[in-house]
This record gives sequence, C-alpha cells and structure tokens, in this order.
Amino acid sequence: MNSHGLLTCSHYAFPPNSLHYCGPEKQNDLIGYQGEQIADQGLAEIIRDFQTLYPYLTLIAQENNIRDPFDPRVVEAYWIGNELLKNVSMRQFYRHFTDSLHLKKRLKRKDFELLTGKFDGGALPHHTFHVLNIFTRTGHHAVEHTLETMDACRIGWGKVVKNTNKSHPEFISGSIQIETRPLVLENGKLTLGNETSKQINITDSQIIKHPAERDLASPDKPEILNRYVSFHWNTFCDFLTELQARNLEYYTLRAIHLANQTI
Repeated sequence: MNSHGLLTCSHYAFPPNSLHYCGPEKQNDLIGYQGEQIADQGLAEIIRDFQTLYPYLTLIAQENNIRDPFDPRVVEAYWIGNELLKNVSMRQFYRHFTDSLHLKKRLKRKDFELLTGKFDGGALPHHTFHVLNIFTRTGHHAVEHTLETMDACRIGWGKVVKNTNKSHPEFISGSIQIETRPLVLENGKLTLGNETSKQINITDSQIIKHPAERDLASPDKPEILNRYVSFHWNTFCDFLTELQARNLEYYTLRAIHLANQTI
C-alpha cells in the first residue's frame, strides 16, 4: 500500500465527504490522518468505503496490472488523468458500471443507454467523465446534477495569484486566490469559460503543510504565485505540475465533449 498515493487520494476525496455528499461518516478521522500525514490500514479502509471512488481505483489498477489501487499513478489517473486510463478495456468499463457501481439499476434506462453509448466516443474512467456524464449524483443524494454542482464536483485547477493568509505567513492556510476557468453553458453546450478569480479554501490539516512544501509557503516568495493547484468543491487538494495541469485540462475537455453529445 503506497502511503503517498493513499494520502493524496484522501485530499481529493475529503471535500465532498466533509459536506456529507459521499463516503463514510469519518470526517474527523480524515482530518486527523491528513493533519498528521499518516497513511495506514485505517485510512485505507475509510477510502475503500467510498462506493464510487474505490471501484474506479481498482478498475484502473487491475487493467494496468498494478497490484495497489493506491499506487500514485492510479490515483493520478482517476483524479487528474494520465496514460493509464487508455489501457482500460470498454468491456471492463461496462462491467464496472453494471457490477461495481450498479448504474444499470440506479439510472433510468435511457440515461444508462446514453452513458454506455459513449464508449465508442472515447469514454475513459476519469473523475470528470463520471461527474459530467452521469446525470444523477451517485453519492448519498440521488438528485440530478446542476451546472453549479457539476462545476464544484469536477476537479478544477488554476494558478495562484494571492495568498490571503496573513496571520501565519509560514503556511498557506485559510484561503488562496486563483485564476481559473469555470464550467459554463454557451449556446446550450458545456464549455470552459474565460479565466476568473476564485477563492479556494485551505483546511488546517491539508497537504499544504507538508514539509516538502514549507519552503514555498511564504506569500512573499514568487514560487507560490503562478503555481498550479487543484481543487474540489472549492477546497484545495494539491499542487500540480504544468504537465498535470495540461493533462487535467485535456481530460476535462474530453469529458465535456462527451457530455455535450446528450445536451
């Protein structure tokens, strides 16, 4: 079990869990694990109880002959996107929808047929594909997505333009200001809009306090400004490399393209 991959996955999973949208009611436990930067079997069991997330990790791992679903490459593939996604067969992807997520029973017949019809169009087991192409949220609330919830639920990214924390400048905490492209509707189709300023929350327990990032934590240091970050439900998840940011944009646009086929 890879501790780095497991912790990274927990940072992406925590924001909707903190809102009680998905995953087990283990919010305080997740905060503790993140604050102490501990990854053990207890944290693994919590992530395994995310009924949508964990089946995706196991699918990607198995199709790439990777034993550990928390391998950093697998975690990155699902949340950000990488080449592992292209190795997942459509046959196993279909079984994932029917047997692992039980979507054939949970979705309307027409919606399920529209979803699986996108396999020929290049559907991939990426978080944003799931968010934008499954019309009913599959966490604890069986309600239809809106533009606002889709935008919040997908993994967003942007460049840091301001660290709003002044009381503890040795850390980035409280919130940061980023420039990002929101999900919008134009002429009845989903697309990414123009860059806009957005405030992203930082929880006290997040990876941003990891020692590896402390040399970047002063708001006066230029390394912080213009760094790419990812966020989920308006909450910071992780720093991104330029390649990861490009990959996330690519897989997001791909998911948008497939979603527009049914709008």
